[in-house]
Amino acid sequence: MDVLRMAGMSMASAVAVILLRRMRPEMGLTAALAAGILLLTMAMPMVAQVIGGITSIAQAGGVKSSYLTQLLKVAGISLLMDFAAQTCRDAGEEGLAMKTELAGRVMLLTLALPAMQTLLTQLLSLAP
Repeated sequence: MDVLRMAGMSMASAVAVILLRRMRPEMGLTAALAAGILLLTMAMPMVAQVIGGITSIAQAGGVKSSYLTQLLKVAGISLLMDFAAQTCRDAGEEGLAMKTELAGRVMLLTLALPAMQTLLTQLLSLAP
């Protein structure tokens, strides 16, 4: 039922934002941002369930907690930067949205670097 509630909220917000932009264009972005934050707030319990599920799977598979932490950070940064870029696009700032996405990719590469170093070290240790 959460999906129906969230879809309904999203559609009602879209209609409200469209009408508000026609009457008061400067308030449209604020309303869209508020609706986006409300939708994210509604999704937070589901995010907690996903994190719990990933954690239990990782523990059952014997995955190190440091790798799990990195994975969750990557997922969080990816989602957050996508939200920020979409907000920039809503504001009509395509250039800023592209730079936001680029900054997110750089952050993701930075987080992935230790795992890549570990993998490369292990591969090199296998070579004769």
